[in-house]
Amino acid sequence: MRSPAATRPVILEGRWLGGDGTQALAARGPVSLLEGREEALAQLPAWIARNARQYPSGAAIGFLSYELARFFETLPLVPSPSMPDLSFAYYPEMEKLPRSDSALLPTLPRHHAEIRDDFDEPRFRESVEGIRQYIAAGDIYQANLTQQIVVRLGGLSAQSVYERLSSGGASFRAFLKRPDYTVMSNSPERFFRVANGRILASPIKGTIARADDPIEDRRKVAALLSSAKDRAENIMIVDLLRNDLGRICRYASIRTCLCQVDSLPHLHHLVSHVEGVLRPHAGLLEILRALFPCGSITGAPKIRAMEILAEIEKRPRGVSMGAIGVIVGAPGTEQFEVDFNVAIRTLTIQDDVAAFNVGGGIVYDSKPEAEFEEMLLKAAPLLDAFGVRAVAETRAARG
Repeated sequence: MRSPAATRPVILEGRWLGGDGTQALAARGPVSLLEGREEALAQLPAWIARNARQYPSGAAIGFLSYELARFFETLPLVPSPSMPDLSFAYYPEMEKLPRSDSALLPTLPRHHAEIRDDFDEPRFRESVEGIRQYIAAGDIYQANLTQQIVVRLGGLSAQSVYERLSSGGASFRAFLKRPDYTVMSNSPERFFRVANGRILASPIKGTIARADDPIEDRRKVAALLSSAKDRAENIMIVDLLRNDLGRICRYASIRTCLCQVDSLPHLHHLVSHVEGVLRPHAGLLEILRALFPCGSITGAPKIRAMEILAEIEKRPRGVSMGAIGVIVGAPGTEQFEVDFNVAIRTLTIQDDVAAFNVGGGIVYDSKPEAEFEEMLLKAAPLLDAFGVRAVAETRAARG
């Protein structure tokens, strides 16, 4: 069985728009494309409404880069010079297809990753200590530090990389092929979903590797649920999202469900859910202004954490740590529905080079060694999609 990505430029797999994960949403033949920077953001609601009226069975599918946040708040963010801040294509209809059969994926030859200078343990330790100093000074409570990895494809097709990447079964997978670049995501995390006048956010904080032995695996789940650090980080982000949702939701309508385990083939995650009833005039830009980017990949307080991260990370995050999503119907109508992931475990391919960020939440009690190992754990499935040996092996080989 061929992956849908082999023949269609847009694939959404998993639980998008309330799906149960057994089907993929696919689209081709866009009738309109909107991409750019601030001017494209301002045009987005009207562009969606115009196309939704003309193509009522269609949808807008695209992404928001992390640096788009500088148009919502005054932030020292510098965009990627080679990528737009946002890109949406409008498709006249979406197909529902069986998801690809990962058991038939080919074995890829092994490659060597090009690890950028910022992806090394000494600098990571220094960055963690810098964040801890800001926390001790009272600037922030938490910051989500990321590192960037660059891999040269060496002739691998984007479709073959996605087939391997998506075999991990994350809940919000995506493949978006544009003429000059490709974006793909194996995100397990929903940013927010809007449907029937309600909005739901599902932040993830807390990760542990799965065990092959079922008894040991259950112990891992119990350890994750009982981890005071992971629960504290998770609840901290829930509080941040409650405040963000309070800007666009009706008073006293927000409800939470805390710290449940979401299991993937290689990892267990700690996920919470925050839901509220939208105010009547909360449109798409108002929602984005209140929520973007997701607090789970920034820290708390959000704005100060983003300022500190810009100082420490120095490079643009781009689509990675932004959001990928689908928009159905015209804003303000009963048909209006939105679903965005948090673009973690998300990579961009340009000119035979793939780049992605991985990271985790840093609090005052964080231990640099443990945080570094967690970051490597998160990077491993993405590197495996390229046939790249594990980062830990690459580091050892380099001495």
